[in-house]
Amino acid sequence: MTRFADLARQRRSAVDFDGTTSIPSDTFFAMLGCLLPRTGTPPWNAMPAPPQVHPVFMVHRVVGLEPGLYILVRDASALASLKAAMRPEWLWQKVGSEHVPLFLLLPHDLRGAARFICCHQDIAADSCFALGMLAHFAAAEREPSRYRDLYWECGMLGQVLYLEAEAAGIRGTGIGCFFDDEMHALLGISGGEWQSLYHFTAGGHVDDARLSTLPPYGHLPGR
Repeated sequence: MTRFADLARQRRSAVDFDGTTSIPSDTFFAMLGCLLPRTGTPPWNAMPAPPQVHPVFMVHRVVGLEPGLYILVRDASALASLKAAMRPEWLWQKVGSEHVPLFLLLPHDLRGAARFICCHQDIAADSCFALGMLAHFAAAEREPSRYRDLYWECGMLGQVLYLEAEAAGIRGTGIGCFFDDEMHALLGISGGEWQSLYHFTAGGHVDDARLSTLPPYGHLPGR
C-alpha cells in the first residue's frame, strides 16, 4: 500500500489524457466513499456545517458502470431539494455500493457534453470521468460568509480526488474554465438555489515532455 506522504508528494495535475484508460467500478466507488463526510476524519472534520456540495459525474470509462450522468448526494437531507431543482424526467436510480449514495440520472454518452461544458477542452472527454461540483448556493445568499465555505468545500473535494486518483494509478486535474450556465442547462436547473462552482476530471494521463518535474520540496536543505 502506498503511503499518504508518497501520494501527496507525487501528486500532479494532468495536462492531457489518453482517451482509452478505464478504471473498475470498485475503484470508482472507493474514490466516492472518500468524498463522504466521516466524524473525526480529515479533511471533513474541518467543515463548519453538513455537506453543501454534491458532485455531478459524467462517467465515460468506468468498467461495470454504464456511461452517463450521475450525482453523489453527500447529505441525505439535500436529496428532496436536488430532485426538485432538476429535470423531472431524471431516473434517480440508486446504483452500486449501498454505502455510497450515487444515483444514475441519465444513461448516455456525455463525452461531447463534458468537452463543451469545460470550454471545449478534450481533457474533460478523454478521462475516465468528469464532474461538476453542485453547491447549495442559497446558503451563501442567506449568509454571505458561507460563500467562502462553499469554495473551501469544493477545494477539499478536489484535493481528495487528486490523491485518490494517484492511489488508483490515474491522475486528476481541476478545471477552472467551464460554462456554468451550460452545466445548469444540462441538469435542468434554473434560479440560484443550486450552482456549479468548480469542475474536475481524472483519467489515464499523458505526460508532456516539454515540462520538467522536480523532486518535491527539493529546494529545502537535506532533501
